[in-house]
Amino acid sequence: MPSGVLPGVPSGVPSGPGESAENVSEIARLFEAVKAGDLDRVRAMLDANRYLANQRDESGATCLHYATLNGHREVARLLVERGAEINSADGQFGATPAGWAIEYLREMGGYLAIELTDLAYAIELGDARWVARFLERFPGLRLANAANGKPFRILARESGNREIARLFGLEDV
Repeated sequence: MPSGVLPGVPSGVPSGPGESAENVSEIARLFEAVKAGDLDRVRAMLDANRYLANQRDESGATCLHYATLNGHREVARLLVERGAEINSADGQFGATPAGWAIEYLREMGGYLAIELTDLAYAIELGDARWVARFLERFPGLRLANAANGKPFRILARESGNREIARLFGLEDV
């Protein structure tokens, strides 16, 4: 096992010269503070050790990934100001912190406006293959509304396209 990598303990990148068990513990405390959204504690830890901003956990995620996932905007801003790599990909999914922020909102039913607009456009064009692709990737869109507030199920019904209607579970078109 590489130096400083302990099961369940964030690490992976040296926290500076001479990484030790104490530094690994410091890294774990930083990840805890970030996940909790404790801005003052994160600031104090970064003030004490400038190398902490880009540390990774066992899955390759950085503190910035967790700050965005948990909606801790001010913590995320502080991490970036202190040198956190804004586009660093995690080791498990290859996702950036921005991707994790989107997932945070997706868990609550959020989608990007372009996704909503593109699905509505595919329905309007009668492109069942693209509609199927959207619904395969984002099954929750079956129950969502377009950017204009109209339910996609209604758009599918109004399209008159039986194949698209069936994708939304509508059989009476």
